[in-house]
Amino acid sequence: MKTLNQKVVLLTILSCLVWPFSVLANDYLLSEKTYNSLNAAQEKMEQQQYRQAEADLKKLVGETEAGSYERAVVLQTLGYLYSETEQYKLAADQFEQALALNALPEDVTHNLRYNLAQLLIGDDRYQKGIDLLNEWLKNEPQANSNAYVLLATAYYQINQFSRAVEAIRTAIQRDRAPKESWYRLQLAAHMEMQQYNQSIDVLEILIERFPVNKTYWDQLAALYAQQDKRLTSLAVQMLAKRLNMGDNDTVIRLANMYRFLNIPYKSAQLLQKSMDDGVIERNFKNLESLADSWLAARENENATQVLARMQSMDTSGETDLKLARVFISMENWPAAAGPLQQSLEKLPEDKRGQAWMLSGMVNYHVGNMEQSEQHLNRALAFAEVRNQASQWLRHLQNTRSDKEDA
Repeated sequence: MKTLNQKVVLLTILSCLVWPFSVLANDYLLSEKTYNSLNAAQEKMEQQQYRQAEADLKKLVGETEAGSYERAVVLQTLGYLYSETEQYKLAADQFEQALALNALPEDVTHNLRYNLAQLLIGDDRYQKGIDLLNEWLKNEPQANSNAYVLLATAYYQINQFSRAVEAIRTAIQRDRAPKESWYRLQLAAHMEMQQYNQSIDVLEILIERFPVNKTYWDQLAALYAQQDKRLTSLAVQMLAKRLNMGDNDTVIRLANMYRFLNIPYKSAQLLQKSMDDGVIERNFKNLESLADSWLAARENENATQVLARMQSMDTSGETDLKLARVFISMENWPAAAGPLQQSLEKLPEDKRGQAWMLSGMVNYHVGNMEQSEQHLNRALAFAEVRNQASQWLRHLQNTRSDKEDA
């Protein structure tokens, strides 16, 4: 991917170029003769009479005062003519001369600086274009993504891959719908730096967004093989062969594969990002997979957030009980009390044993000894938790005895 298509860069330039004619302050007035000559040249350009317009503008350059505002505007206009006729090196030369005069209004200078940066990069004068583009960005806090894509492309071409990654990440973050080619550029830069983990992350995004492209699956499998994760590599290859690449379940199956291969954190990351990006639905089933992945990765805090969101989707009480168990494993006893109460209200009578027993434990830890005893006694009616409930009741009684003896 080192050789990028120069034509693609250049084709974006003309759409961004703005004609210099505008209402200006008194400090930036054209003489009537110069104004009329520029208008005539522009009309010829609109009629594609470029040779005549070029000759007229070159003559007009010599008729204007050296270093003047008029000279700068004529040079700028000549630059636009060369841009329209795809003579980009000549266009850049005219723009450079116009800027060097330091005679144009600040807003015009600012826009011209960006136009010149594009032309320089399109003409393979990357470092000069980068310097100018960075200068422009300092004064353009609301720059759109395309400027950062251009900067990333230029950095990539001069082998400054880390800066290319930084610039393309900024472009992606600033755009609601990042283009596939932007991710490909980021991937190429990571690969050049042999940053294989980061490359895998980018490939997963590409697979998530563009699952029909088999190349990304092949690259992902190859990267896992590169890292001696041959089982994972083989699994990716097998999954890619079995998948209907237009299937919406592609991401879910890939996430399930990661969990099967004991890489639950990556499974959770993939599911979370896919939901955030709207690639897969944030429904109960997918949220359950996400929660299970976070739990398998021992990311309990993340799991509780997902389970809490699932509570309103589940009337069975099982999700409430599951959330309570996670809080208990974190020894967050107060947080477990609410979900346990909700589970007791929703679960069928014959399935409340676990909830009664856990509620007895939680109440013990928050100091509600009487309620703890009541709930543990309720748990005794259920064979699957009877022994555990009995042990807790004995512990509770011993605690009381110790307090009475103290």
